[in-house]
This record gives sequence, C-alpha cells and structure tokens, in this order.
Amino acid sequence: MDKIKRRILLLVGMIAGAVMLLNGCGETEQEEEEKTITLLASQNWIKEIDRKLFLEFEEQTGIKVELLLTPDDGYEALAGTYLAGGSSAVDIFMFPVGQMIESTGIDKIALDLSGESWVDNMEDWALKEGSCGGKLLGFNTWGIDYEGILYNKTFFKENHLEAPDTWEEFLALCDQIRRLGTAPLYESINTSWHTRSWVAGLTPLMEEEEPFFREKLNKSMDYKFEDLDCFAEGLEQIRQLLAPGENGGARYYTSNGMADDFEGSYRYLTERKAVMMFTYSAYAAELESYGSKDAWGMFPVPLLDNRTAVSNGGGMAKFINKHSQNIDESRKLFEFLAESENLEAYYSARKDLVAAAFKNVESVHTTDAAREILERTEKEPVIMFTKDVSYIDPNMYQYFQGFSDGTCSVEQFVRNCDAYREEMFGDGEKE
Repeated sequence: MDKIKRRILLLVGMIAGAVMLLNGCGETEQEEEEKTITLLASQNWIKEIDRKLFLEFEEQTGIKVELLLTPDDGYEALAGTYLAGGSSAVDIFMFPVGQMIESTGIDKIALDLSGESWVDNMEDWALKEGSCGGKLLGFNTWGIDYEGILYNKTFFKENHLEAPDTWEEFLALCDQIRRLGTAPLYESINTSWHTRSWVAGLTPLMEEEEPFFREKLNKSMDYKFEDLDCFAEGLEQIRQLLAPGENGGARYYTSNGMADDFEGSYRYLTERKAVMMFTYSAYAAELESYGSKDAWGMFPVPLLDNRTAVSNGGGMAKFINKHSQNIDESRKLFEFLAESENLEAYYSARKDLVAAAFKNVESVHTTDAAREILERTEKEPVIMFTKDVSYIDPNMYQYFQGFSDGTCSVEQFVRNCDAYREEMFGDGEKE
C-alpha cells in the first residue's frame, strides 16, 4: 500500500463508489465542462458567503465552482478516496492546516502556491500553518480561534455562579448547576472531531511537562503518550466527568452524550437545557445567530487546574490538487477570493470567525468569549497538539464512549493511542 493512501487515515476505498459517480460521465462530458472546477469540502466548511462569492466568480470569469460536500465525520474517508493514487477527480480540496499536511501526505499532492500574488498579504501565522517543507500549500481564509469552556454569563449572573480556576471548582460548579435543574454541559461524544477537543485541552500541560513533546512524538514511535504523566492524569479527570451517575445516566452532561450530535447543541444552549460546552470561542456568535439572547463567556478548560487557552492554529484551508486538469482556473479562484473587497465581504459574513488570515481586514468580528478567554489565560495560548502531532488515533470518540458506559479504562485509552502510532510508524518503515 503506497504512503499517501495509507496516511490519509487508512480509509481509502470506503466510499469508492463516489469516485465512480464523478468519473462515470466519461471524458466527453468533462470536455464539455472545461469551465467547471470541483471543490471537495465537509458540509459545514462551506457557508452561504462562499456560495455567493463562487457565483460572482462564475459571472466574472465564466468558470463554475462545483461543490462536492460530505458529512463532517465522513470527510476524511472521502478525501482519501478522491485524492489517492494521483487522481484528478477534484481540483480543489479543503483540509486542516498544520502538521496534518505532512502526516497525511497532503504535501505530496498539493500544488505549491508560494509564488502567488496574494501571498504577501497573508498573516504570518497563516503562512506558517499552511506551509510544509518551505512551500506554501494552503490558501487560508479561516482564522485563529480559541477553545475552552463556553458558559452562559447571563445564567451565571442570575444564579450567582463564578467561572472556576481549578478542576475541583469546575466539578463543584457542575453540581451547583445540576441542583438548579439544568444540565451543566452539552457534550456529543459520538462526534469524533469534538471529542478530540477534550484531549487537546491537555496541550498546555503536556508542554509544561515536556517542552519538546511534539517533536519527540513526531520523530519516533519510541516516544509514547504513556511517557507523559499528565496525559493519563488528565484523561482520568475526563473519565470521571463522563462516567455515569447514580442512576446510570450522565451526571454532568446532556443525555448520554451518544444520542446528542453537535448540531443539537445550538438548541440546547439557546433554550438553557445546558449552560456550558467545550467549544471554540466564535461559537458564541453562532448562538446569537441561532437566536440566543444570553451573553456568553469562556474560560480555559481547567483539566489538572490548567489556566492556559489552546488555539486551533488556523482552521481549514483550500489546496489545489497538483494532478488537476484545471490548475489555472483554480489559481484564478484563489486570486479572486483574495481581492480586498471579497475578503471584506467574506469576513463580514463569517461571524463565526474571530480573526482573519489576511492583513488589514476591517470587517472581521470577535466575540466577548474570545476576549474573555484571552484575558483569563495565564500564558500565551498554545496550538492544540492534535493539529501538529502525527498519527492521532481517529477512534478517540469510541474510547470516550467507553468512559461513558464504563467499558474503557484510562490505561486502555493510552495503550490504544500508542498502538495506533506504532502501526502508522511501522507502515511507513515497511515502504
């Protein structure tokens, strides 16, 4: 099995029929649609403003942008299917910036954008996180955001509650909220990307224990998660948080966490069926758009009494498939999106972003939650390790479910994560 197939999360072929649907039209139809470029993305990464700008691009250039969208938890499998083996099935695809560019083999299939006209206008962090091997690969219009515990400030004020600084205070706060008749936390442990947030919350503690833990984990399978004491200690606190209560149901969060998906959080939090959630700070603006009238704040997740915020490192970028037959058209799209007036329109509409990837954007929003977590953070926010450490086990959500129903121990969790890394490193050595 070649390296790129293997490293795009070992899921190549799971949705192979999708490729046949795209390619089954034959070369004749592709020739008739020479002015169409295809863009592959997860459904929640494309917003209305994206669609509006794509239509304006088509009106201006005659080049149509055809969207290929997939559910969030199916995206990595579909991306692997489309991109493996030098396929030209898609022209542009979206993917997280950071270390995953290299660890998944994206650097082998993405076009070098270093010489594009808009590069000098990008923020330094966007250039750094979108680059690999000295080459800029990702066109980023996302923004840096921060993750922590979002909380309903209005509810807290009404009930004389205080944001906690320690884990003990956090659990005591959860008990107070339960006694007030609502769920303390909304949690969806059936969603793979969201469960990683809890583990990523340990990043400041991991850096404090071993400043070079990222480099060590990326260099060799000989260095393991089990070598970091705080990893197991933090997981034990998460296990206790997710463990069933006296009557078998969830003690601190909604339902049992497996029936509730991320989309349900908007209704639960707006209706005060839950008043906290581990999420990103821009989520507060999304709640406002959903209809929430409450004020929302945020504090760093206090695992092991942590007081430092974590950063997402820059979100999702767009990459051009270097095997595309529409490279010039794809480059024109990036040039169009990078024009000043289009950036202003984009960030004006993207109220879920609290920072811009391009310089001098005036319309970018921030939230009170973003401001508060930065005020509360004890040290400079650190990029979550799940963005720049290779071979993060994609099945973490299943281990969280095991925490919830009592079938997974912390030792098993850590062992599984290290076993996955060993498998991935071993696969690389065989090639």
